[in-house]
Amino acid sequence: MENGKLIIWEPLKDNPFDRFKEPMNLVSIHYDGEDLELTFSAFNSGQEFKFTYNQDETNFYAIRHFRILKELTRDDIEILIGKLREEMEVTGLARLAYDPTFYKIENSSFKSWYKNIDLSLPLPEDSYLEHHLYIASDYFIDVLSEQQPTITKSS
Repeated sequence: MENGKLIIWEPLKDNPFDRFKEPMNLVSIHYDGEDLELTFSAFNSGQEFKFTYNQDETNFYAIRHFRILKELTRDDIEILIGKLREEMEVTGLARLAYDPTFYKIENSSFKSWYKNIDLSLPLPEDSYLEHHLYIASDYFIDVLSEQQPTITKSS
């Protein structure tokens, strides 16, 4: 059960996805023990977007952990989305013109759980570990990483 705080994440400049009107379709997920690659397409388009977490010299781990849940909805995430909308309304921020598909989660229970089992993680003040949440049409994908993914778009 997620108990953190959602932050809308905008990894794409011209985001074609809307959770309900233009959902993301998970095309493939590939993990080779080092790099993680998530490929999504828009339902009404042949265009694909690859989100790649690469292991390199500065990032010994491309990701620390990931999970994929085949779900149409997750009550814990829906509660956090409701809280985010309420917070935006209370602070006077404009309503969103779309339903986001990308989030970061602060104070994530998934991240806390992982930190308890992986003793190789640096001290919290030295760690840049983030929880990225992708909401696709039938899946919720959580990624714990110390880096932002590289995004490529097919033409």
